[in-house]
Amino acid sequence: MPTLAQLRDKFDRILKHIDNRNGINELVKWLESTDFFTAPASTKFHGNYQGGLVEHSSHVVEFGLTIFNWILKYKPEYEYMKESVIFCGLFHDVCKISQYIKEEKWTKDNNNKWVKYMGYSVDDKFPFPHGPKSVYYISKFVELKEIEATAIAYHMGASDGIQPNSLSSYSYQKAAEQPLVRILNAADIASVVIGDVIDYKLNVI
Repeated sequence: MPTLAQLRDKFDRILKHIDNRNGINELVKWLESTDFFTAPASTKFHGNYQGGLVEHSSHVVEFGLTIFNWILKYKPEYEYMKESVIFCGLFHDVCKISQYIKEEKWTKDNNNKWVKYMGYSVDDKFPFPHGPKSVYYISKFVELKEIEATAIAYHMGASDGIQPNSLSSYSYQKAAEQPLVRILNAADIASVVIGDVIDYKLNVI
């Protein structure tokens, strides 16, 4: 598992491929004042460990570019989207800052006795929808293109609480017509497959 320093170095190397975006340095500086570079990506799924969030973000960029480059062979006119693929992949989950806390939990050991272990829990101080929260945070510093805002808002795809035949469903169906929306969603899903998961209970059982 990479160290926090290695994860930050990889983030910085990816960042160099984003050009001419006013406010991006301010966005990164703000992220440094949060737990973005040390936070987990979840409580018990992919990246549920220190640094998991920034690691997941880098993986989404890598998968996004892999998908994008494959598509480019058939649709060379999509070349203009490359920077957006990188930008959206790197920052799509900034909504997860200041959301996870370490706390003591309880489980039963092999002798059926209750024992404590340390794990992560959700403590969402800004209960705002997942993708749109990232758009909100990013937009404080960087002016997003409409398609970037749309891709980040819908990066979870139809699985993010979108009810059939609702207004949100119709909005998502329209958004999904955009290739960047599909690319980011596919990259997010693919990155979960390679994300490590730690079972903290195993330390006490």
